[in-house]
Order: sequence, then C-alpha cells, then structure tokens
Amino acid sequence: MAAILDIRDLVVHYSSDRETVRAVNGLSLSLERGKVLGLVGETGAGKTTTALSVLDMVQEPQGKIVSGTILFEGRDIRALRPEEMREVRGKEIAMIFQDPMTALNPLITVGEQIAETVRRHEGLPREDSERRAGEMLELVGIPASRSRDYPHQFSGGMKQRVVIAIALACNPKLLLADEPTTALDVTIQAQVLEMMSELIKKFGTSVVMITHDLGIVAENCDHVATMYAGEVVEYGTVDQVFGDPRHPYTIGLFGSLPNLDEESDRLTPIPGLMPDPTDLPAGCFFSPRCPRATERCQAERPSDSEEGGHRVKCHLFGGGKEEGR
Repeated sequence: MAAILDIRDLVVHYSSDRETVRAVNGLSLSLERGKVLGLVGETGAGKTTTALSVLDMVQEPQGKIVSGTILFEGRDIRALRPEEMREVRGKEIAMIFQDPMTALNPLITVGEQIAETVRRHEGLPREDSERRAGEMLELVGIPASRSRDYPHQFSGGMKQRVVIAIALACNPKLLLADEPTTALDVTIQAQVLEMMSELIKKFGTSVVMITHDLGIVAENCDHVATMYAGEVVEYGTVDQVFGDPRHPYTIGLFGSLPNLDEESDRLTPIPGLMPDPTDLPAGCFFSPRCPRATERCQAERPSDSEEGGHRVKCHLFGGGKEEGR
C-alpha cells in the first residue's frame, strides 16, 4: 500500500547565540494510507518537533529544518510555497495539539473557531459554516446549542473534544494527534480515544498518534515507532514491537510498566536521563544508559537493520538477527 506520509533523514535544530539543540537527528518513517502510527518515547525525544515539521510549523529563525525530505502524497512539503502550505495545513493535514487548555482562543466562541476553519478552507458562507460547526460539535458529543459558548465554559475533556472537532472539520487526509489525552483523567481519556477511533474510521483518516502511553498504542495503532534523542530506534507493526521488542530502549520502556502476569516488588526503570540535545554522545545516543553497551556503541552510530518490516537501529543486530544468538 502506498505511503501517505514518507519522512526521510529529517534533521531539525533549534539555535541560539550560545548553543544548538539537535532536536531531530536523521529521522525516517512512513505511514500507509488509512493506518494509525504510534510515535512513542520519553519527553524530549523529538516527537512534537517531528509533527510540527510535517506541518512546516518549526518556528524560524531559532528553529530550522536543516535537511531531509517530507513527502505527503508524493509532494515535497518543504518545496511548497507558504501560500500553498496554508492550503494544506488544516485541510489536508490537521493537528490535535497537546494541551486543550491553550489550543483554543479564549476570546472567540468554540463554534466560531470551528466555523472559521471551514470558511477558510472550503469557502462556505457564514451561515453554512456555522451549521457545519454545530454538526461537528454534535459529532464529538457536544450539543450544537453550545456553539456560542466560550472555552472557559467547558471542562478539560470537552475542550479536547472541541479541538478534535476543529481538526476534523475539513475531513483531513492526515491527522497528527500530539498526546491528545494527556491532560485528561483516565475515564475521560478512554471516552475521547473511543470517539477518536470511531471518527477516524468514519472519515478514513491516516493518523500519527504521539503518546507516552504504550497501552494507547496497543489498543489504537497499526504500527509503532520508538523515538529516542530525535531518531527512530525501532519500528514495526504493533504485534512485532510488542511481541518481540529488540532495541534495549524499547525493552526498557516495557520493563518500566507493571505486568499483571508476573509478581514483582518493584518496576525496572531505565537508569539515567535523556542525553543533553546540545551535547549528544559520539556513538549510539542510548549507549550511556544501555545495559548492553560496548565500546563500539560508544564510538560508532548504529545503522538500521530490518527483518520483515521490523526495523532496529542497534549494533546488537546485523542482517536482522541479534549478534551472538
């Protein structure tokens, strides 16, 4: 199946007078049409910057896409003129931002914020765009009569529903969901995820789901990419990665979760912290925290090894099989 999104060797830096933050470092991944890709990793792994790069929203002059290609339906996003990108952004590619509390304009009614998106991209008159806004609110479980209310009159869960309604108002082909349930309690989180899943199926939308929660990935995604220090260290189907995690970082993520099938007194956290993005290690970025690191790991960047679509960036693997097995 053809990829709707294909990112190759993406490098993104944020620079100041004193230092350069290497946020994304040679990232490559693809998403098939109609599929859901889970993007997981610790805070600071570069997940949000990757999503902003797809939308060409890395803020200059501090932020800059240094190199790489981002193909959306075969079109190079980086080659589009600003006015062309404005037509893509919100209509063909939409984003659910991480914090619903700050994603909405507090001075404009929620109905007008949805209607504005529809008018901008579909050219509908005000009356029709307001009607569409009411329909979108109903679609996410909010009465259309509340379209004249302001964001502060909604709970956190309802704000997130409004943000989702804005993102889906123009039936985008690609949805970037940046931790869409992080600010919600567990009960509301489950409701929002179920609603998103139904809407995605209804509209046939392709999705990149950015999250810390491996449970969300297991329930909602087709493929998963594990990110660390701005690069994808493991990629495959959910069955491949969850059934046979290979990269020591991915294994560490699973090890830090409680397992109902095993009795244990304590979880096993990954030691240490993410590396300083202004001073990344010379070799494998994970080597300072890796229990299986060798001298080669500390000196040489690993390349991808692939077997049956299961891709791992680790010196322990060569030709798709673990060395020493």
